[in-house]
Parts: sequence; C-alpha cells; structure tokens
Amino acid sequence: MPNEAKRAELALKALDAYLHEQSDIRRWCYRPPAEEIGKSDIIDLVTDLLLLAERKGFNPSEVTRMAEEHLRAEGRRKC
Repeated sequence: MPNEAKRAELALKALDAYLHEQSDIRRWCYRPPAEEIGKSDIIDLVTDLLLLAERKGFNPSEVTRMAEEHLRAEGRRKC
C-alpha cells in the first residue's frame, strides 16, 4: 500500500481531473492551481462519489462511516 504522502498525491490527481471535467459548469472558467483548491472542491468530489456509491447500491452513510473508520485506523486522527 502506498504511503500517506503518495495516497494524498493520488487524491490530488483525482481531484484535479474532477475539477478539469467540471470546469465548464463551475463558478469559474479556468482550472485553479492545486494550491487554490478549497474545502468546497473536496466536498463536491466526495458528494459526487457518494452519489455514485448510492447509484451502485451502496448506502452513502455506511461508505462515509467506513471511510471515517479507515482514517481512525491510520492512527492520530479523530473523526
């Protein structure tokens, strides 16, 4: 399993791809550089992933709970 830094880097790539695809319907007309990505951008992606989970027959609340459990299992995090 990749280390935490590599996983965060992969997540940033996923978020960047998501924002690129959303750029024509979002509030701005250009892709923001990675350092300008805000909390709301991450929330939008997570929300859409939960919508996908629901469409695939998974309970979004359970997916969220399991993700929180994974964070706790990483150690130093509290959810």
